[in-house]
Amino acid sequence: MPGSPQQLIDGEIAELRRFGYTPFGDAAPDWAGMWELLRGDFATVQRARVPSYAEMGPWPQEGARIYMRRRLLADRLFEECQALYRRLHGEGINTELVEAYSLARDAYEEAVLDFGKAREMLEDVFTRTVDLVPANR
Repeated sequence: MPGSPQQLIDGEIAELRRFGYTPFGDAAPDWAGMWELLRGDFATVQRARVPSYAEMGPWPQEGARIYMRRRLLADRLFEECQALYRRLHGEGINTELVEAYSLARDAYEEAVLDFGKAREMLEDVFTRTVDLVPANR
């Protein structure tokens, strides 16, 4: 038997937190802290050490910020889906809410794809910049 709607949402939240998800707040993003959670995604056999945010030059830092902004956008869209999902289960299924949830879910899924594209872009930036630095540095 599937879990409750809240258990499903909590499971998704737990997975997203592994990559730095936090509920929306008014504070400016902690780029360096967020990067610490995400930089492991860029480790390869050839790039065993991925630089910290502070160690990057302006070009890789901007690529990293784009990558992280896209993740933040996906987080916000996920929250919209979460709210609509709760409404569906709280108020009952109706066509308007189902359609609203469908739009929100599509936007979230597109944002996740954009996050993936930003990852590919940053991988290219690292190939052109970080990977050129001698390993003994």
